[in-house]
Amino acid sequence: MLQDLAITKHYIIMKKTLFLIAALFVSASIFAQHDTIRVNGLILGGSYTEAQIIDSLGIPSTIIENDPVFEGWRTYRYTDSFTGLFNDFLFIDGSLQRFAIRGKDFKLNNFLEVGMDVSAVSQMGGVIYEVHPHRFFWAPSEEYKRIGYVTIFIDTATQKIKLISATTTSDFM
Repeated sequence: MLQDLAITKHYIIMKKTLFLIAALFVSASIFAQHDTIRVNGLILGGSYTEAQIIDSLGIPSTIIENDPVFEGWRTYRYTDSFTGLFNDFLFIDGSLQRFAIRGKDFKLNNFLEVGMDVSAVSQMGGVIYEVHPHRFFWAPSEEYKRIGYVTIFIDTATQKIKLISATTTSDFM
């Protein structure tokens, strides 16, 4: 009887330990998602081939070749299936420099989307700064603001996100 009690006690301790390890693993992977600015797996400022861009974002509705003065500038435009508005992704020589999400087809860091309550941004952690009634800025960390940042535009009547825009602070821009 005493031996059965000891086995049961060890079983409970082992079960709690495994649960704790699993919880830590899941927490670490969730928080790790928000250490960069990403959209559909593409990192803001990262360089990609056209095949990688299309593989991650899909086939664009339109590709806009920019002014010949700015050679290498290319905007991939996607008509959002939910809102009908344009989602734009600017690449300079294959490097993702800026994007604007106006619908639900794309998510920031595989989490944040247009139409969500603005309070959802705080769930991503990071730094929220320069808060105004109609917009504010977000970055994964204070240091990351040197690399890039996100501007969240708000519908002031509903407090819902209406536009997510990200820009890199690279020399291209």
